[in-house]
Amino acid sequence: MDKVSLTVSMRSNLLSLQNISRQVDITQNRLSTGKKVNSAIDNPSSYYTARSLSNRANDLDALLDSMGQAVSTIKAATTSLETAADFLEQAAAVATQALESAERIYIRQPSGISDDADIRDTSLFDGRANTQAMLDQIGADALAATACNQFYAPGVDKDDANFGQGQWYLPAVGELMEMYGVDVSNMTGGYGQNGANGNTRTSINNALAALKDAGVDCATLTDGYYWSSSEFDSSYSWQVGMLSGDRNTHNKDFAYFVRCFSYLENKFNPTDADFTPKIGDVMYSDLTYGSADDYDGSKTAVGIVTWISEDGKSAKIVNLKDLQFSSNNTVGNFNPDDPYTGTSATTFHTTSAKSHEDVTGIDNYNSSQFLVAIQEAIAKSSLPLAEEEQQYQNILSQYDSLIKDSGYKGVNLLQEQDLKVTFNESHSAWLDVKGKDASSAALGIKTVEWQTQEDVVAAVKELTDALNKIRSMSAELGSYYNIVLNRQDFTENLINVLEEGADKLTLADMNEESANMLALQTRQQLATNSLSLASQAAQSILRLF
Repeated sequence: MDKVSLTVSMRSNLLSLQNISRQVDITQNRLSTGKKVNSAIDNPSSYYTARSLSNRANDLDALLDSMGQAVSTIKAATTSLETAADFLEQAAAVATQALESAERIYIRQPSGISDDADIRDTSLFDGRANTQAMLDQIGADALAATACNQFYAPGVDKDDANFGQGQWYLPAVGELMEMYGVDVSNMTGGYGQNGANGNTRTSINNALAALKDAGVDCATLTDGYYWSSSEFDSSYSWQVGMLSGDRNTHNKDFAYFVRCFSYLENKFNPTDADFTPKIGDVMYSDLTYGSADDYDGSKTAVGIVTWISEDGKSAKIVNLKDLQFSSNNTVGNFNPDDPYTGTSATTFHTTSAKSHEDVTGIDNYNSSQFLVAIQEAIAKSSLPLAEEEQQYQNILSQYDSLIKDSGYKGVNLLQEQDLKVTFNESHSAWLDVKGKDASSAALGIKTVEWQTQEDVVAAVKELTDALNKIRSMSAELGSYYNIVLNRQDFTENLINVLEEGADKLTLADMNEESANMLALQTRQQLATNSLSLASQAAQSILRLF
């Protein structure tokens, strides 16, 4: 069949109507989907760019979930640390209460010296009281005690409140034992070397040797015997040899070496054990102290620390050199203005004229009495703290259980488990959250059995250090927490930016498309009417038939 021929006007109107129909279809599709780019056919550049932006947004959204879980993991650890700190503070309160309530006599180990007035006020350990008793009763005839009382540290004023005249004394036998180093648990008798270990002597001699090398006028402890202010009986006094720590007695009218002690009572701040004196430290005239290896000559060294009270407030020091004398047996044989120069390195304890006089203010101890006094002190040193100790152990047990329960989804940052948080889809940016071991043992809490005062004090110190470590861990985790939160917020904002950019490339303006649809419908109606008018010319031919 031959093709029907249309007039020019009819064909033109028909084509226009077909074109409008296609545009109407496109506009209807945009209105129904809300997008102006639905496929690569619509706009390849915009379609693929928007798709890339949407894909990245989806990848980041997946990472956002991972960041949220990381935040929860860190938060679980920090929350646990807050409760853990409460447990440690509770444990510290129990230990402090134990210290305040316990009534006991305490023997320091290994030095073997009591830190309690019941023992320290006896002639075995209180050289200050012994020295004063001898001066009050015997006077200048008490040669060793008088020399120590007149001594003042070279380089300081005679009237110095800490190291001037009247501030030094002849040490008691217990204080000489302290200067040597004795483990009282191994003592089997008053006489002899039993229990002696020499640990403190080594520390003191090392310090003195270092000072001497630095140019200070000092000397290490002589290997011979030193007089003590403790009496055996009316004619004999106790002495300690610095070669082996041997404890012995001898007639008061016999010559031995002398060193002076000074007791610095309540002179130091014990709030931090790292800043209280240590045995073997050099003591300076301004009450500062430090290692002899750090001596720089800027201060006046006056002695070496031999003992520290358990509360850290008090210390004892020994002077830097053996005293020297003009003779070994006469009154006035010591020159305090030139204490280290003389013809004799030793002196009688007491002149022959007074050597048999029993000093009323000094108790006498023979060998067996001496040992019994020490043993009784040891027996009384056990603390009646079973209930407090059990409370303390229970709290620590609860603490460790809390640490074990601090995980989130299998990750426990308080048991040295690490967490890696990825921040971008290429895995080129991340954060390694390092876990810590927050168990009581790892924090250094080891003294859980309290037998002596030292044990309780050690526990308190361990708890203080542990709390500082807990706070440090909490601060570190808080830093990690803030980093992840900031990246989480950034990622959320970036996802919004990416999705917004993709929408700008693909989303249709509904107002514009609605207007287009109205215009196209109007054009379509007009095209239909025009086509109808064009066809009327052909219809007029039919009227001829």
